[in-house]
Amino acid sequence: MLFLFSGSLLHGQQQDIFTRLKTPGKDQAVVNVHQDKDIVTLLNFHLTQQKAMNGVKGYRISIYLGSGQEASRNADMVKAKFISKHEDIASYKIFVYPFYNIHVGNFRTKSEALKFLEAIVKDYPDAFIREDIIALE
Repeated sequence: MLFLFSGSLLHGQQQDIFTRLKTPGKDQAVVNVHQDKDIVTLLNFHLTQQKAMNGVKGYRISIYLGSGQEASRNADMVKAKFISKHEDIASYKIFVYPFYNIHVGNFRTKSEALKFLEAIVKDYPDAFIREDIIALE
C-alpha cells in the first residue's frame, strides 16, 4: 500500500498522502492512519526520487534502430507509419550517437508491453521490449 498512491502524487500533487487522507473533500470521510514516522519519510523519499527521474520505471517497445545518412529520415517514416495505425500510443524519436531509435508506448508492466508487442510484431518483426523511464499518463 505504500506506493499505491505514488502515481497520483507525481502529477503535481506533491502533498503527503497521509495529510491528504486526513483532509476530507466534499462528500468524503476522514481516514486516520497510524504508522511510524519513518513510513512518511520513506514515501516522501520515493516520491522525490520518482519526480527527479521525470517519470517512473516502465517499458517501451523499440520498433526502429538505424544509423547512417538516411537513418533520421527512415526513423521519421517509421514513426509516421506507426502513428497512422496507433495514434493513441505515444511514440518517441531518440538519437543516441550514432543511432536513431523509435520507441513506442508507456507501459507500467512488462506484460502490458508484451501484449502490445504481440499486436504489432507483424508490422515490426525486429521490435523488442526495453526498460525505460516512462511518462505517467
